[in-house]
Amino acid sequence: MVFCKDGKGPQMRVFGVVCECNPYHSGHEKLIRNALEMGADRLVAVMSGDFVQRGEPAVLSKFDRAADLAEQGFSLVFELPVRYSLSSSERFAAASVGLMDALGAVDTLFFGSESGDLKYLKTISEAVDDDATRELVSRYCGEGLSYPRALSAALGKVYGSDLAEELSAPNNILAIDYLRALDSIGSRIEPLTCRRTDDGLSAHAVRERIETGEDLSAFVTERTGALVSEGDTVSYRKWSDVGIALLRRIDEEHASMIPDVSGGLENRIYRAAREASSLDEFYSLVKTKSYTMSRIRRAAACAVCGIFGTAPAVPPYARILAIGKGGKELLREISSVSEVPVSESLLTITTFSEAARSAAEEEIRATDIYNVIRKKPRPAGEDLSRHLTVID
Repeated sequence: MVFCKDGKGPQMRVFGVVCECNPYHSGHEKLIRNALEMGADRLVAVMSGDFVQRGEPAVLSKFDRAADLAEQGFSLVFELPVRYSLSSSERFAAASVGLMDALGAVDTLFFGSESGDLKYLKTISEAVDDDATRELVSRYCGEGLSYPRALSAALGKVYGSDLAEELSAPNNILAIDYLRALDSIGSRIEPLTCRRTDDGLSAHAVRERIETGEDLSAFVTERTGALVSEGDTVSYRKWSDVGIALLRRIDEEHASMIPDVSGGLENRIYRAAREASSLDEFYSLVKTKSYTMSRIRRAAACAVCGIFGTAPAVPPYARILAIGKGGKELLREISSVSEVPVSESLLTITTFSEAARSAAEEEIRATDIYNVIRKKPRPAGEDLSRHLTVID
């Protein structure tokens, strides 16, 4: 039995989770356990691909990370296309939630937050969209503050420092953007949060241990441990070399077409790409108080991957990366009700629409670049030849 959009027949609770899984670790295991304890019958992931929201390549391939999720309890893993995974928190959340909603079978959006208080998070999300807050944010941005700093200052002035401080926590920020996204599209999906605690390694700490060669066996899956031992991870040195080389090819016109780039940032990017000899030097040359480092890294990654211009707010397709226990049955339901076409094949996806073709081609380019900067490089075209993982 599965969730039925029309409400007929027996109903199964399907929880959707937006994640990067960079890489899968003990914190994800706790999230899955919490979801099951809170009533989930099936788990569906929308996962970033080979490049993540910080504007960096993921430490492990998207195919390996999706397989980890399927093996650990997710019924279906869908890919968030690279253009959307390299977006601001607000756009990342809107695309992820929009795709989850379009699938038609997810009834609950489940996420971790430092707050753990859904009612309070909803209060903050409403405050963010209040007219008084928006007016102050616009003023502060005009005075040279980055958007996150401007938003925090505006909330502090209108609602007080306690509420503003909640925005300093990264998972709270995403949680608030999820709630805003659900509200903006009038989604029938209900939000549900659990409190995140620091009783284990974070994904950042796991990545640091991978770089330093420390033992990870107590915190990651057998698959991830084996890939790390074999050296099949991304090389950030290669990323710097390839990244700065491709940035130097960007002309002024294309610099102005990078998503979320405006107000003179395009000129700084164009000049820095010709002066810098590494990505770190590039970031340093571009950085000002008006732009967060994450925004600069995302802009650089988009330019490197050939992502320019605009696109629909919601991905124009749903690509399956992995199928876990109960996934085949759920996929049949989703395929019958989804508002966007569903497929595992990017080649098939290119035939759906012009928007789908453009997004799929961006994905193929990004994966080809990712496979060059791995410590164990792979040939081009993996996105067209790799089969999805199926766990029965």
